[in-house]
Amino acid sequence: MPEIIEVEFHSKYLSDFQLSRLVQASLQKYTVAITAFISDVVIIEDRCLGVSFDHFPHDDAYRTANGGIIRTGKIRSARKEGRFWLLETQDGNYVIASFKRELGRASFLKLLETADRL
Repeated sequence: MPEIIEVEFHSKYLSDFQLSRLVQASLQKYTVAITAFISDVVIIEDRCLGVSFDHFPHDDAYRTANGGIIRTGKIRSARKEGRFWLLETQDGNYVIASFKRELGRASFLKLLETADRL
């Protein structure tokens, strides 16, 4: 009889697509240490907002649970590593696993377009 594993997400329901993207992103090798993987990304005022996973806690007082909403510091740079976008912020390095439907990719492209003009 196969073993049953039960997983609960208290903050947000993720689709099979989002979960598979998170797994793929976490298995890839990166050139820098990754602070967290973020799903359902939308860019608001040069900051990334989304659902975080494998977030590296800065100290004992600051911990972000898997499935929690995260807002990063100001984005300093964005580059593609393999199949995923890597954001360097003042807080660390974040991998975009998936974009929020309808708004996410457009907001990210707007960020890239704005950065190209500077």
